[in-house]
Amino acid sequence: MATLTSGTAVQQAKKQLRKHVQQRLKQLPPATVLAESQAVLDRLFASPYYTAAQSISCYVSTPSGEVQTDSLILRALDEGKRIYIPYCPINDKTKMLMLRLRDKSHFEGLKENRWGIRELDPSEVDGLEDAAHPPSPGLDLIVVPGLAFDPYRRRLGHGRGYYDRYITQCLDYPQRFSKKAPPTVALALKAQLVQDGEEIPTNEWDRLPDVLITPDGLYK
Repeated sequence: MATLTSGTAVQQAKKQLRKHVQQRLKQLPPATVLAESQAVLDRLFASPYYTAAQSISCYVSTPSGEVQTDSLILRALDEGKRIYIPYCPINDKTKMLMLRLRDKSHFEGLKENRWGIRELDPSEVDGLEDAAHPPSPGLDLIVVPGLAFDPYRRRLGHGRGYYDRYITQCLDYPQRFSKKAPPTVALALKAQLVQDGEEIPTNEWDRLPDVLITPDGLYK
């Protein structure tokens, strides 16, 4: 397939691919999503990216169409790890914060939004630790969502650029926290991998995860 150079052409190609992948994901049986999610998480739990991390940011999954993360969040909290989840301020559509969960009951008590995703209440966020600033020690791992991926770790998100911006902001960790920027690990179901005739177009600001984990293996 020809390489796309125009920014407009790239955006149109991304939009088209999102439609294809979303249709494919809608057809996945819930049992398949759960089984593949467990296979992916088993690989993550066995990896040094997880075992060495004490502070982890993790996306909160939708009920279908992506690797389910509830069990990851709950297990990490059980193990005494700091877990931060995304919060996007209502008054700033470009900003994403990673705020720390207090404990398991805090996470389990979060209300679901219209997409079935548990989310933090705006009234409580000012009292939660922000991963970007002390007293947070900074993140040791960022678990990244996505809509589609390829074996080269190229990632297609949902089009708002939250994670691309957040990961870029973490590049100053040596100055901010006196440690390396946290590794990024993306999780994917089999149906989220590109198929014949599909290609993930990228812009210069798109950030590749360091590792992609699927039910069948790891891509670095």
